[in-house]
Amino acid sequence: MTAVRDRGRGSRRDEVPAPSAGRRRAAMAGALIAAFGGFAGFNLLLGAMPAYAVRSGAGPSGAGALTATMMAATLVVQPFTPWLFARLGQRYSLALSGALLGLPCLVLPAVSTLPVLTGLVAVRGLGFGMFVVAGVTLTAELFPSGSRGRAIGWYGAVVGVAGVLGAPLGVALARREAYPFAFALAAGTAALVLAGSFGLPRATGPARPAGPRSGGPHAVRGTWRLLRPMTGPLLVETASTTAYGVVFTFLPLTASAAPRALFAAQAATVLSRLGAGWLIDRHGGRPVLLPAALLTALGTAAGVASGAPALLLTGAALFGAGFGAVQSATLVLALRAAGDRPGGLGVAGVAWNIAFDGGTGIGSLAGGPLLSLGGPAALFPATAAVLVVLLLLDLCTTHRTDSRNFGSPGEK
Repeated sequence: MTAVRDRGRGSRRDEVPAPSAGRRRAAMAGALIAAFGGFAGFNLLLGAMPAYAVRSGAGPSGAGALTATMMAATLVVQPFTPWLFARLGQRYSLALSGALLGLPCLVLPAVSTLPVLTGLVAVRGLGFGMFVVAGVTLTAELFPSGSRGRAIGWYGAVVGVAGVLGAPLGVALARREAYPFAFALAAGTAALVLAGSFGLPRATGPARPAGPRSGGPHAVRGTWRLLRPMTGPLLVETASTTAYGVVFTFLPLTASAAPRALFAAQAATVLSRLGAGWLIDRHGGRPVLLPAALLTALGTAAGVASGAPALLLTGAALFGAGFGAVQSATLVLALRAAGDRPGGLGVAGVAWNIAFDGGTGIGSLAGGPLLSLGGPAALFPATAAVLVVLLLLDLCTTHRTDSRNFGSPGEK
């Protein structure tokens, strides 16, 4: 699905003509409709499924395992998405992802055992993995690097609005045990992904897949050369989404004010994505990343204030503001590290999404045992500390790289 597709080991590359302005607007509209639907359903069930698992007798660890299973399935499929996009084209790949997200929701009300729930969640994870890579890659391809921060900001704002509506609603419906209604809503939001896919162009003809199997060892070495400059931002991204997985999976189990807190976090994320996009295009990703990551860590640590609603809401707002800016900054830094080279945007999009989903899965899986052992006082500060440590590691790595390349142009 990349705008320039590398089709072999050597220098044989095929450039796909840039879309017209009308097709670009239609594609972006379709991507935004699909983004709202996919992420609304994702956040809805992210808020509802932990309580559904606990009610089914799985306990906190089982609740975390469901989210981790979805993220694991997402991670499994993402490296193969470039191959799939080349085979099916943008429209049919996005439509397939919507079907995989929505169909399991029709079955969920009829099951409650953990193994069956895990299997259905895994199917949704496959669809979600295809869906998120498609959205990020398409947005990156439609806009040049000088305006990419704002484009990603708008895409992220739509994702944030979906979270504002989806996550607190999922928690509220779970507390009323209105699970069939929650699952029906999730299926309906997946239908928006199908609707959005019609805004994307049809596949114009068969394409040789540029997936992980093409090129052998040469492709592996080339991919690693693309990934190496973006490892620092990807580590920070992984740590921030670990915090996201912890906050959104376990705060509903530890704080009565969780619906309001999650709403505050998602609302702050929307505003942050828009503001961060403008700042990134103006000043670069690096000046935005440091304060954003520190705000995210501070907001995560505030999860200990389960008995102080005002402090919890303030912390959640700080978390959302920092988290939204971290998402935009790390994605722009990863895309810039790819250098707009053939295949680079696709690699950066896949790697960033793997970092996002891997971190969410780590937080959801590791958070359950830590919550059982030490309670909120151990879970939330420890998660914040991980983010600070990886941020410092990124800063040290960047400083050493800048020292070796003193005088050469770099990211602002």
